[in-house]
Amino acid sequence: MAEITAKMIKELRELTGMGMSDCKKALVDAEGNVEEAEMILRKKGLDKAAKKADRATGQGVVSVREKDGVVVCLQIECEQEPTTKNERFLALIDKVFDAAFASKVATIEELVAAPTTEGTVADSVTAVIGVIGENVVIKNIASFAIPENGTYGAYSHFNGKSGAICVVEIEGGAADEEFKTAANDVCMHAVATRPVALNRAGVPEDLVRKEKEVFLEEIKNKPENIQEKILEGKLAKFYGEKCLEEQIFVKDPEGKLTVGAMIDAAAKKIGGQAKIVDFARLELGN
Repeated sequence: MAEITAKMIKELRELTGMGMSDCKKALVDAEGNVEEAEMILRKKGLDKAAKKADRATGQGVVSVREKDGVVVCLQIECEQEPTTKNERFLALIDKVFDAAFASKVATIEELVAAPTTEGTVADSVTAVIGVIGENVVIKNIASFAIPENGTYGAYSHFNGKSGAICVVEIEGGAADEEFKTAANDVCMHAVATRPVALNRAGVPEDLVRKEKEVFLEEIKNKPENIQEKILEGKLAKFYGEKCLEEQIFVKDPEGKLTVGAMIDAAAKKIGGQAKIVDFARLELGN
């Protein structure tokens, strides 16, 4: 049998991230063949990943990055808070972002199939699970192209548990630093207030129907000639709470300025008009 040297063990550890004892055992089983030992460890990692696939992932990271005219927000979950500082986990986040930008993906299905040095993003996740010994899940992705006549906003909460991105189109002006700050503030606001849609058209029909049922029950004893007006008022309040554009901007000291009006005011300062065309909010556990 070939001699198993410390150099060989170190090389295999750098390739796989596995522990020293695992690397030594794999080299012994492979009779000193590093490539074969790496395959043994990869298979071991697959087995570990399969066993941990059903374990809950309550921790993780929500992160935002921009590259080449695209802004991406990723939600990657793990089991324990300390894992979010693990160098292998952090390297995986970099790798997933690289794959998202390179392959221009927009869905989880596209993302996990995107190529990486391990094969695909799914393979890279499996490899990390084998090393750190706990379940890791790419839970969500939001990806938007930044309009040529506009800009984007981004915000990651200080604890890394939630984040948001938005894209804003501008007509008749160009975004400056102040307008960019306003776009970022939209995302900060969204993280804080949890809107379900950008505007009324985006609110799920089932949610509206359920709210109407509740409101109709509340007003059934009111005079019939005013029921419709009361219902309209209740629905307006509902939309004001759920739609990003209609929500009262959290940084407005008077509590009167909506998010849509705030962006309008910021656009006027640069001599144009603007509208939020899309946004996404991601949060661990959702």
